[in-house]
Amino acid sequence: MISISGNALNNWFEVGFESKDSFLTVNNCGYQKLMTRNLTRKRDKGRVDYQLIYMVSGKGLFRFDNKTIEVSGGQIVMYTPNQPQNYSYYAKDSTEAYWIHFTGYAAHDYLQEFGLLNDSIHSVGGMDEVIILYKKIIRELNMNKPLRGHITTAYLFTILTLLGIRLQDTEGQRKADPHADINKIIEIMHEKYNQNLVVTNLAQECGLSLFRFIHKFKVVTGTTPVKYITGIRINEAKKLLSESSLNVREVASIVGYENPFYFSRVFHSTVGIPPSQYKKQFLN
Repeated sequence: MISISGNALNNWFEVGFESKDSFLTVNNCGYQKLMTRNLTRKRDKGRVDYQLIYMVSGKGLFRFDNKTIEVSGGQIVMYTPNQPQNYSYYAKDSTEAYWIHFTGYAAHDYLQEFGLLNDSIHSVGGMDEVIILYKKIIRELNMNKPLRGHITTAYLFTILTLLGIRLQDTEGQRKADPHADINKIIEIMHEKYNQNLVVTNLAQECGLSLFRFIHKFKVVTGTTPVKYITGIRINEAKKLLSESSLNVREVASIVGYENPFYFSRVFHSTVGIPPSQYKKQFLN
């Protein structure tokens, strides 16, 4: 078994510890990967702090109210203070999990707001950003640098927020969204605005005819797909022209225009002045 952990007080307390002085603070954080040996935790009286377990892969068996529930990769387990903890991981399942114990007078309110107290087990899927934050917390706890308590609290708060956002997104997806197809295309446009996005291909991505796609897109955004993409490109161009030393030709290429003269015409038509004149406004 691989086990890596860090402790805020450079010591391990099986029952944890509670803080009423800080709004949120990390007690312990760790990582476990089962390879040859099994692992069982049995805390009939729980701990005095909170515990959040993120299952990366494999599975674990968790006991809640006399029921054994299988928790697998992409799920989280939330334990509240004094809640009995009884769970097992088995090497044959190659279980991999991150865990964190935390406390603070604001912990309950944050967890409530983020929806993490609605149930003991939640499905959140793969979240690499959460794994990275767990690793950062473990590293900070072990490095024992000044102000580590503040940075680990910031990382913990980010983890809780990201999980809350994922849970709300998942809940929202359960409800019918009449514009889900268009919102997906809008996301693609913002990610790939500088590529050759063909409207007919975007329509096919939605499973709509070209006419229906353009009509629906305009209902949602108030403009056409072509004008929307142009708006993204010009806004990015304005940012680059005002904040960087890039010239007009370079900016044109970055935002998706191979022909800088055509870019200048589009920019002038949209902004009201040529890009070269726009840039001069920000030169010292």
